[in-house]
Amino acid sequence: MRLRALTTLNFRNLTPDTLELPAGLVSVSGANGAGKTNLLEAAYLVLTGLTEAGRLEQLVARGSGEAYVRADLERQDGVSILEVGLGRGRRVAKVDGVRVRSGALPPGSAVWIRPEDSELILGAPGVRRTFLDALLSRLSQRYAHQLSLYERHLAQRNAALRAMTSRVGEGRAEPWALDVWDAKVVELGTEILSLRRRVLARLTPLAQEAHEALGGHKALTLNLDETTTPEDFHADLLRRRDEELARGVTLSGPHRDDLAMRLDDFPAGDFVSRGEARTIALALRKAELDLLTERYGEPPVLLVDDWTAELDPQRRNFLLGLARALPQALITGTDAVPGAAGCYAAHDGSFSWQGGSA
Repeated sequence: MRLRALTTLNFRNLTPDTLELPAGLVSVSGANGAGKTNLLEAAYLVLTGLTEAGRLEQLVARGSGEAYVRADLERQDGVSILEVGLGRGRRVAKVDGVRVRSGALPPGSAVWIRPEDSELILGAPGVRRTFLDALLSRLSQRYAHQLSLYERHLAQRNAALRAMTSRVGEGRAEPWALDVWDAKVVELGTEILSLRRRVLARLTPLAQEAHEALGGHKALTLNLDETTTPEDFHADLLRRRDEELARGVTLSGPHRDDLAMRLDDFPAGDFVSRGEARTIALALRKAELDLLTERYGEPPVLLVDDWTAELDPQRRNFLLGLARALPQALITGTDAVPGAAGCYAAHDGSFSWQGGSA
């Protein structure tokens, strides 16, 4: 895939503009705070519908009520116009002028590699669950739908638990009323657990291969650290019901699981250096790119933020080699990437074309 043009209006600190982007490796360089990361964030949002902003209004420039991003995306079957409009608490997405759910934007269009990816190894379990759920949702519309339903029914079950907890002291608790919520949570959660296992079986060898190519000298293993199994989910809910009533939350299920990573059989999060964490994270992103390419039949656009951060020369060369092998990659840094097909210089949210570099 290739992002032929990116248009932004009132998006964070970016000056309203349309950037024409060539095929191949595109370098965007400039000082910290110049808007490079915001540019990639805008591209990732309009290509995938995904954002990590806590509130949508955080993406809108100060003093503006709305923001807009457009991508002219070239794929094997032609060019699509993707648009996302943002306002206070709302988002509107369109494909070729037709309004769609944000999840209906092309799910295999982009992979974003960032220094913050180290948190996939060093951060809390929720960070890894989000990674796994986001990847699975892009690979399978079924998974995205079932996950949404699961989260909705889980919230209702937790509300029922809290309501019953408040009634215990009054002698009016009716634990049998949880049975209706248990049935739906187990039905949906069992499918989620099974789909995660299937995808991990494919993700693991791809990540291991990439980790070795990156110079990782220790054996990388990935496993699901589960609070229950598809076979035992319902029994575990019954077994822990008294504890759940006391705490007011559901204690078993895919919403509490973790993606466990180990190097030479030691927990990666407890023993790795920042550099090793960055290497594992890069291997995971390479595996993500491979899975999306395999699923949709063409490579996504690669977005790389701060390409030199916490990477030694060997790993930088791996990253640049990967970028040059793809139809298109947008790479930011304080210095321009050598040999780029095209270069932009960033300054205070604006981008000026510098041509190709030698």
